[in-house]
Amino acid sequence: MKVYRPEIDGLRAISVIAVILYHAEFTLAGHTLLEGGYIGVDVFFVISGFLISQILLTEIEATGRIDYLKFYTRRARRILPALFAVVFATMPFAYYLLLPSELLDYANSIGSSLLFGSNIYFYFTTAQYGEPDTLLKPFLHTWSLSVEEQFYIGFPLLLLITRRYLKSKFLPCVLLMATLSFVFCVLTVRYDQQQAFYSPFTRAWELLAGTLLAYYEVRRGRARPRPLLAAAGLVLVVGSLILFRKDTVHPGLLTVIPVIGTCLVLAFASHKDVAGRLLASRPAALTGIVSYSLYLWHYPVFAFARLTSLDFNNGDKVLAVAATALVAVVSFVAIEKPIRYTRRNRAFWIYLSSSVVTITAAVVSAVTMAGFPQRLDQVYPPVAQTNEGRLESTFQSLNSNIRADKSVIFIIGDSYARNWSVALNNYVDADRYEVVAISYLNCKVEIKDDIVKAPSSDSRYDQYCIPFEKYINDKSLLSRTKAIFLASHRPFEYEANPFRFELLSWMKSHSDDAKIFIFGNYFQLDRLHSCLGLMFQTKSDASACLRLATYPPTNQPLAQLPFFPSDLAFNYVDIIKLHCDYDKEKCLTSSGGVPFMTDWNHLTAEFLTTLIGDILEKRTADLQSSGLLNFLVLPHARQSDRTASSQPNAGPTSFASP
Repeated sequence: MKVYRPEIDGLRAISVIAVILYHAEFTLAGHTLLEGGYIGVDVFFVISGFLISQILLTEIEATGRIDYLKFYTRRARRILPALFAVVFATMPFAYYLLLPSELLDYANSIGSSLLFGSNIYFYFTTAQYGEPDTLLKPFLHTWSLSVEEQFYIGFPLLLLITRRYLKSKFLPCVLLMATLSFVFCVLTVRYDQQQAFYSPFTRAWELLAGTLLAYYEVRRGRARPRPLLAAAGLVLVVGSLILFRKDTVHPGLLTVIPVIGTCLVLAFASHKDVAGRLLASRPAALTGIVSYSLYLWHYPVFAFARLTSLDFNNGDKVLAVAATALVAVVSFVAIEKPIRYTRRNRAFWIYLSSSVVTITAAVVSAVTMAGFPQRLDQVYPPVAQTNEGRLESTFQSLNSNIRADKSVIFIIGDSYARNWSVALNNYVDADRYEVVAISYLNCKVEIKDDIVKAPSSDSRYDQYCIPFEKYINDKSLLSRTKAIFLASHRPFEYEANPFRFELLSWMKSHSDDAKIFIFGNYFQLDRLHSCLGLMFQTKSDASACLRLATYPPTNQPLAQLPFFPSDLAFNYVDIIKLHCDYDKEKCLTSSGGVPFMTDWNHLTAEFLTTLIGDILEKRTADLQSSGLLNFLVLPHARQSDRTASSQPNAGPTSFASP
């Protein structure tokens, strides 16, 4: 007979509270609290492996078989009703708050979750877990549910195979699989932390740790309670939550600590000892009982709260936690508990099937309609979107016809290189110079033996890294290079790509004494918000983004910034000062219906073209001393050339249309 153990619910309570606080990111004196809260998921994995294995092993010991229909029905009752409730509740918010690309991602994440594969989906589509961008994905947390669901599919099959074909070999098989999973995890995390985080193969050992404990208890009975070991286990779990950091290699060798701690608590805790009494206390046990609903609701509540709050401060986070607790309790009482324990099987299956059909229809509609882009028409006209997309696409063709009889201007940079190259190319003196535009976006750049190596960190970025390595090592291009333009995210502050100034020095050493120009950034938002998202939510133009911009600080000496290259001769082009002298009332926010940025920091190509033209036209005298006008032409001269090229018998122009 199954005995209820409230201390397990208490352990669940610690885990879910840790995860919620981790995702809330409370701060105190500039420090984020409970950075190791993600360990709560590992504790959940061990508990799930223990309980599910205990159920199945007990059944197979008693009956010699597993009633798969009964097992998966129980799992469906446990998991799906509450999950569907969250999906239905978030759909209106998603439609009215998420941009088309975000809504498409939201729909795909729901679809992958229904297919028990959201961990796989997020592995291929999402940045590193815990990064700011991932906090805005309402269903990112379902990756762990998918890992558990994959275990629910795989473990019964393992039981069946070992029972039928490998009699008495169950324990060696589990030990072997857990060992292989652990080794694979430790090796994988070294070269692909993302895969190690999301993969069921790197997480299986945590679930199987619970399986081994369950096997022991089913075969030999529960171990005698040992207060010291239970307390030690609780210390290991809580200590990991407190001491682990975001940069702790995880999952990996150190993950053994909370896994062992969880096993010690499960094996030796009792409501008669100190650790057991703490875990079995009524508040802890009740929180553990509602832990699944709390886990399901907290991430979408936080995601939509962040989307609608311009400053998600500690006060907002407290409200979000309170809202999570409220809706989780209501969901548990009104949906999860009644459906889980109802005897009305027909009503359950009707609810389940109708929910699946409705959600599938909504997902297919969102995917088919590409996130319903017409919702943006009011703030970002379709014609403007089309023009901007056309402009941005020209980056890949800028180097298609490099002539050998002209001097060269290199435009290099990270993700900024694309639109800066497109815009600057419009003003380069094409009679004298050829433009070579390259990006080292997600390239692992290294200069060795006078050769630049730039393999991509992911095959998706080969389109940038392969041409980058090709052109940067072309000594014939470098030898006739007269100017190098760097377009980089916060060039003197950005921690990624620290090689950029070494690269500039190397290029200059191979050039015809090229001048180096580093372009400053325009106004930017906090990373959690996109300009287009703010425009969409507030139904306003991009001036709202400019008003709320948090970067750059107005009084920030460049030489004091961490990556300022004091040994490099360069000219800094402060575009905000040149354009509007940091007076937001005078600064442009759009061009031709295109906002100055659509995300939180990248300027659009259309806007950049207008901005650079404005600076060239109005601040000619200021630019003379820097030498920039030796390489660029003024807008009126550019327009004259374009007009001349349109006359009969006129030669072709080399300027791209803005």
